[in-house]
Amino acid sequence: MVASIGKKTGIAIWVALHAILFVFGILSPWKVETDLYSVLPDSSEFKNVSEAEKALSVRTMRNVSVLLGHESFDEARHFAETLDSIFKNDEGFEETRLHIDANAMAEMREFLFENRYALQSPTVQKALENKDLPSLQNAALQKIYGAFSIADLNNLESDPLLLAEQSFDYFTLESPLMGGRFSLREGVLAATDSNITYVMWSAVLSPKTSAMANDGHVLNRLYKALDSMKTAMPELQIAKSGVPFHSFESSRNAQGEIAWISGISIVLILVLLLTVYRSPFPILCTVSSIGVAACAALACTWTIFHSIHIFTFVFGTSVIGVSIDYAIHFFTEWKKGCSGLEVRRLILKGLLLGFMTTELSYIALTFADFPLLKQMAVFSIAGLASSFATILFLFPCLPLNKNKVELPTLIPEKFISLYNVFMTGAGKKSQNVVIAILLLAIFPGLYLLNIETDMRTLYTMSDELKASEVLSARLNNLGISANYFIVEGESIEAVLQSEERLVERLNAAKQDSLLKNYLATSSIVPSQNTQGKNYERLQGAIRESSVSMQQYLESIGIASDSVFQNSLAVKPSFLTVESNLPQSLKSLLNMLWIGEVNGKFYSAVLPLHVSKDFDIHDLAGNIPQVYAVNKMENINDTLTRLSRVALLLVAIAYAVVLIILVCVYKFKTAVRIIRAPVLACLFLAAVFGYLGIQFNFFAIVGIILTLGIGIDYALFFKEGGRNNLTTTLAVMLSAATTVISFGSLAFSSFTPVATFGLATLLGIVCCFMLSPLSRD
Repeated sequence: MVASIGKKTGIAIWVALHAILFVFGILSPWKVETDLYSVLPDSSEFKNVSEAEKALSVRTMRNVSVLLGHESFDEARHFAETLDSIFKNDEGFEETRLHIDANAMAEMREFLFENRYALQSPTVQKALENKDLPSLQNAALQKIYGAFSIADLNNLESDPLLLAEQSFDYFTLESPLMGGRFSLREGVLAATDSNITYVMWSAVLSPKTSAMANDGHVLNRLYKALDSMKTAMPELQIAKSGVPFHSFESSRNAQGEIAWISGISIVLILVLLLTVYRSPFPILCTVSSIGVAACAALACTWTIFHSIHIFTFVFGTSVIGVSIDYAIHFFTEWKKGCSGLEVRRLILKGLLLGFMTTELSYIALTFADFPLLKQMAVFSIAGLASSFATILFLFPCLPLNKNKVELPTLIPEKFISLYNVFMTGAGKKSQNVVIAILLLAIFPGLYLLNIETDMRTLYTMSDELKASEVLSARLNNLGISANYFIVEGESIEAVLQSEERLVERLNAAKQDSLLKNYLATSSIVPSQNTQGKNYERLQGAIRESSVSMQQYLESIGIASDSVFQNSLAVKPSFLTVESNLPQSLKSLLNMLWIGEVNGKFYSAVLPLHVSKDFDIHDLAGNIPQVYAVNKMENINDTLTRLSRVALLLVAIAYAVVLIILVCVYKFKTAVRIIRAPVLACLFLAAVFGYLGIQFNFFAIVGIILTLGIGIDYALFFKEGGRNNLTTTLAVMLSAATTVISFGSLAFSSFTPVATFGLATLLGIVCCFMLSPLSRD
């Protein structure tokens, strides 16, 4: 039926299919995702807080800081100010920070004085809870009469217990953020290390700034500015810190490396095809077919998902491999002097079966509960369908090739000759021996195989960035853990109250030396319930100790308590996360308070300087709507599960493929066809096991590519015959182009790319060597 479709009808079908795809693609929003976490499935543990965690990640992963150091503080500050002036109004940054407002301390004191009855330090809260007013009085006396006291006594009559000053100490001197070496010096944050004074400049990337490196990227401009400063002042020390720097450098290095590897691969493939076909025409047609298939895949993916992830492009390279294979088989026959329609008739059965079996593998992946895997599958399904349609409907429109070319057959002849001697010399018995030896070699490797994805092993930090991060961590001394908590609630008050229950456990853990400190929203803005209790307890303590209080007031020179009593009698307005806070507290709150997401409210609690015995899951246990999070472990576990699910689904798809092949051929023949790609995948997995290489998500992509492309080799040998020189040449060319284009990636220093390249190289080579056995 397909073979009888005429040229005009074929063109009309091809145009209609692609026009529909491209129209929908153009009308859909064009967006490229680079954040892996945004397309991973929600694990059952974090299902309810997944969106909140993603919002927190997006916010925190845009922060960068640069330390500029010199033996002279003035020089360090000068270069920091120069850097700030260059980028202060740059659209690539949402904000930049260098100078600290000189009135910040006064602003903080005024704010704490106004909220002294509701917002109290833990020490004050504990004293009031125990009705221990004398301890508060003694603490205030030390501040009033202490020789080295820096307390502000201007509001002593309204705040005789110096509650505001107690809170001021808590938020400044006792703050977890004050554990580092940085201090305010002439309006900037500065720290000294090994006689070098560093000034901190920090910024937040704009949400519109891409994570992928390019010449116009703001970080590229930042690098150039820092290089110019280093050239002008060789003694200047520069340290960069922040996730965007790692993403930028990794992306830039990978792009550069893949560009030259791809460039060499393309040249080699062009030389190979020109040598065989002796004309650029087949190459131009093949490249056009690949280009159209890639555009169709993009349009379909954008239409369905409204975005495409960068990993999808990696997986989608299988479209290129299959497109080249289809075109090579077509033009190898066409160059012999056949018309386009005649070529379609000759290769249709093998082409159709190859297309169906490969598509089934991809369709199976759409049933996985993994957004990324579904996206990859849809991209490949659409691209492969486009390529198949081009071979089926457009290429047959080519006229009879009058310039018949004698294709080079020496290498195929030698290959067939050697193959017959070593692989089939003794008939089926020889084949069985070869297969048995291969299986015996494979099984120990499979036993050693480790199916796991650890993102930490996929990225190697440059020496410069590593030194910068070590210096920054030493000077800041924050000690933020990879483990943290997400707190969920139906309202802001519910979140804060749940946080406070968690904080009680964290305080107990501090006493047990499991951690040094923590950062929490409720430490800045307590719940309304806690603020109300603070106020009521203070009133109760004053009433119960009125005589003692009067004596205390007289001891500090206050004759009447009327001002104090009048202010205490007026119920204060309690704080909320939306209150107008001092800038320093606002910046900290922005880091911790996630806000409303899908009708619920969320916050983050960050443990600091945790010990090896710190168990985040134990601390979060039995507190409703408090979740323990480790983002890296979650990503690793998810990708590992994704890999296992992908393998299972492809295995199921291949079982269906076997059933289809049994319907077309006999059972034994179907097994021989499917045997080559399956054994090739087992072989490459065994090699990974022997070498102790982690069999991760990117190796799984190589497996799927091998299964998708490899079965085509077996089918073409089955249809064309093992001793058919044209078929052998076409399969050899297909394998050679795949090995050159994908196998060369094995030499990349970028671990994910190298893993994918090595898996593809091993799989395709083994599959090619076994495919001729599919012939009866």
